[in-house]
Amino acid sequence: MQDIYSIRGERMIKLAMTGALGRMGSVMRSHLKSQPDFKLVLAISHRLGSRELDDDLKRELEGVQLAGSFAGVDPKNIDVILDFSVPEAAAEYACFAGRHGIPMVMGTTGFNQQQLDKLAECLSDVPCLVSPNMSLMMNVIFRLVGNATVVLDDYNVDVEITERHHRGKRNAPSDTALKLAQIVAEKRHWPFPEVVRHDRWGMIGEREQREIGIQCLRGGDIFSEHGIMFAGLGERVEIVHRAHSLESYARGAVRALRWIVQQPPGVYDMLDMLGLSEVLY
Repeated sequence: MQDIYSIRGERMIKLAMTGALGRMGSVMRSHLKSQPDFKLVLAISHRLGSRELDDDLKRELEGVQLAGSFAGVDPKNIDVILDFSVPEAAAEYACFAGRHGIPMVMGTTGFNQQQLDKLAECLSDVPCLVSPNMSLMMNVIFRLVGNATVVLDDYNVDVEITERHHRGKRNAPSDTALKLAQIVAEKRHWPFPEVVRHDRWGMIGEREQREIGIQCLRGGDIFSEHGIMFAGLGERVEIVHRAHSLESYARGAVRALRWIVQQPPGVYDMLDMLGLSEVLY
């Protein structure tokens, strides 16, 4: 692979961003202004076909190619793709990256199994980092949860996960909560997602041992909060992550972009980038 980032500043990383006019896209555009090694060359959004850009947005995106999809886009002008869109569109974007050998960082969430299979097929021959949460601190928690699960495996602890988000969040549970549950299930060699319990109501009897509870709360403008509890007899441990703004995701995404353009083909996650995949357990 051509080394496009061996000398900082000698050549800018040419970035195509999908979902460029969404909440995360807006924060990313702002964050990129302080990153001199990146150049936004293409902004894709399904809104571009039906939305007239205001004057401020026109000035901000002056010199950036605007499109509703990758149709007719020259792939030779793109070094890496950052996707913060929706599942239905993300599969199409992944296929474009796969056809043209373009590295990709994917932060879109809410995929069903059919869409995940399509992503795996399209991205099999390119470097791609896929993560349900770009926050560096949340990914450290992923590692901590894996370690705690192994250490506490013989102590018959119960695991419960909670997630809180604003009233506008569409999917439940969040992909981050599901990732936490998946980590616990894999470390305990339990079938996932069969062991996940999403609600409890009425006379349900005692809690089963092979069970991971997930509770979802939605309300107001709660930004993002995820917690996991390891509850034993006479004591418990709780790990909580609270994101206060999308800036934490933007910082993680920029770091992921710099990293993925240097990797061989394969599917990676943030733990790979942080060097945490093989830490302890």
